[in-house]
Amino acid sequence: AAYEPCLGSVSEAVLKCRGPVTPETKHVVYEVEIREIGYNPEPYVIADAMMYGDGHAIVRFTDMSMRLTGTDREELETFWQARRQKVSGEAAPPPVFDRNHILAFALGNPSQAFGEPYRPFDSDGDRRIARLPAPPYSFIDRITGIEPQPWVLKPGGWVEAEYDVPPDAWYFRADRTGVMPFAVLLEIALQPCGWLAAYAGSALKSSQDLKFRNLGGEATVHRNVYPDAGTLTMRTRLTQASEAGGMIIEYFDFEVLRGREPVYTGTTYFGFFTAQALAQQVGIPGAKQAAYAPSADEMDRGQRFTFRDEAPLHPDDPDAAPATSPAMPASALRMIDRIDLYVPDGGPEGLGLIQGSKTVDPAEWFFQAHFYQDPVCPGSLGLESFLQLLKYAARKRWGDRPENLRFELPVGESHRWSYRGQIIQRNRHVEVDAVVTSVEETPSPVLRADGYLRVDGLPIYRMENFGVRLVSSRTRNGQKTKY
Repeated sequence: AAYEPCLGSVSEAVLKCRGPVTPETKHVVYEVEIREIGYNPEPYVIADAMMYGDGHAIVRFTDMSMRLTGTDREELETFWQARRQKVSGEAAPPPVFDRNHILAFALGNPSQAFGEPYRPFDSDGDRRIARLPAPPYSFIDRITGIEPQPWVLKPGGWVEAEYDVPPDAWYFRADRTGVMPFAVLLEIALQPCGWLAAYAGSALKSSQDLKFRNLGGEATVHRNVYPDAGTLTMRTRLTQASEAGGMIIEYFDFEVLRGREPVYTGTTYFGFFTAQALAQQVGIPGAKQAAYAPSADEMDRGQRFTFRDEAPLHPDDPDAAPATSPAMPASALRMIDRIDLYVPDGGPEGLGLIQGSKTVDPAEWFFQAHFYQDPVCPGSLGLESFLQLLKYAARKRWGDRPENLRFELPVGESHRWSYRGQIIQRNRHVEVDAVVTSVEETPSPVLRADGYLRVDGLPIYRMENFGVRLVSSRTRNGQKTKY
């Protein structure tokens, strides 16, 4: 951050001097009257000032201004809140559920997280329960507030959770952009929904073991998340629940906040299903007819590319190579092995067509993390594979620009996703298609697209209005910064 005069002020600053300060002057007094203070969006102040020498007014400065660049209201309030706690010795109230409770639900005995009603699901019991993701894909540190009653599955009441963003988190290194990848942001938003579903006693509604799967949602990114984000607050509430045929469908509102500023907000819904029901997945209705099929000309003209391993295969391994240009993720996060077809002017709108694929490796780290006793590829990583297709297309379209550019998520736009199937360890092949629906050249390049993900030929995910943006490396959320 830096202090600078306000540019383009309505009033012109005027300085008048009516006397000097000399070695004979015994006493000088400065008097500053604040006339205006605020954020626009940077902190600024406008004031009038007087200077007195031995009781005589000798200098008057009207409409003087100052702004603090490279920061905003949220960052200042976070700084001063931490400073007040340090000075006063004030401590945050203890969490209602701490990290040990979260890990007990993810990997240990659920009764240690939720109490006696969940004892049948402990390691010495005869039942299995739908879990939260485990490290390194666990993004809840504590539950700080609960309004709804335990073991009551009905709408109403917010649950509040927190996640402390590690500045050196593996996903920042793996994404290579300096920005939290979308898959992690989505998990931060959705994992409290899974916690609330367990707190409400969903697993106790059936005598059969149930698995928990996200079915879709619609949400908006309001700001990107950087390594210095500090603590994020997640809020979620159940808005609707229905039970039929041994299944439970639950709808949620969610918010991710940094301080009081929204980061990611939306709605989502989940289902509890038996293993038998999940084994009969039928995919996205109508997808085979709706998905765009490349023409023979597009197949002939299309470009192809195979990624090499640029970094370690596991998040806990050494750092990925730092990016010096708009970068594809390192292999710990890369969800595409090959670009099977890239046609810059392909697709129904002539704006671009990208197809990619990945071979399913049953030993990949995310199967162990998501979930304990129920390994399945996170849907968020499937959406990440779609965004990686767009990153590839953006690099091909704009990668030769002389500016130092990097990827961010577009802000202020809603996107939608639907899941009607799962990727499990015995699957063999994942294919992802992206049809570019809009292209922006200024003020910064943006690609948006719709598409599908198929596993072993069956369309199971649909993505609508997802996008990537190329921005200057000296820009955060559309604002220039000095970081």
